[in-house]
Amino acid sequence: MQRGGNGHRDSSRQCRFDRPHSYSHERCSSVIVTIVLPTIYGIIYVTRELKEGSRMRHVNLGRIGLIGMLFLLIGGISACERRPLTDKAQIQASATTVTNTIQDQGKELTAITNSLEKSQSLYVTEHKEKPNENLLQNKQSDVYANFAKRTTAMTTLTADYKKLSDAENTLSSFAKSKSPNLPTEKIQDLVQSLKIIGLDHDTFTQFMDEFTKAEQKFYADTADMTDEKELDTAMGRLSQYYGALYQQMEIMQANLTTARQQSRELLQELK
Repeated sequence: MQRGGNGHRDSSRQCRFDRPHSYSHERCSSVIVTIVLPTIYGIIYVTRELKEGSRMRHVNLGRIGLIGMLFLLIGGISACERRPLTDKAQIQASATTVTNTIQDQGKELTAITNSLEKSQSLYVTEHKEKPNENLLQNKQSDVYANFAKRTTAMTTLTADYKKLSDAENTLSSFAKSKSPNLPTEKIQDLVQSLKIIGLDHDTFTQFMDEFTKAEQKFYADTADMTDEKELDTAMGRLSQYYGALYQQMEIMQANLTTARQQSRELLQELK
């Protein structure tokens, strides 16, 4: 069961959130050529006339012209100021972020899965070659290299989740918009899926933290262990975490796939 978004956004008002801004370089170039440069030349000309002591009438007209040109200059510069993205553009940007980030997270989950699948077989092989050694603390071991890859993938997964969380916050502000030009229902669907992904990430992180602690204890306890029965028992306990992690990653992958499809549909609706 999914829940709708909680944010409210009136599309007739400018956004007050910290979102990207955009402006047109072509517009600024046009303003500079058609307004700013002629105004500057005009100011120089009028100033020169004033200095040369023209008649009072010309002086007064010159002053009026100078003031007018200054207003034109200010107006021209103002036209080049950054303009906030429209509601539609902000939604498109967030939906695009969701689509791209979920693709990256899929790769990271695959890297974590591959690392978990290799870890037990690597341990069995290297433990025979290097008995009486904590392989997880040996930076030259294959066990450590595999552990490092998984740690890197987990760090990147967490960083990418932050991007999804930011996108969710932006989309939530439009989730209850009354604007007839915005696909509100599709926005709400995506926001709900992103909330569920957040819960998935929190749960998976907790599982991974506990697994890492158990893994470190396993390598420390079995460094000097030679009895096959004791090794099998220790590996069996650690294997319980593998099953839980695989199950959680399957759930995450399914919900990520749903959200990615929803983000694509939202982008299609906004075209």
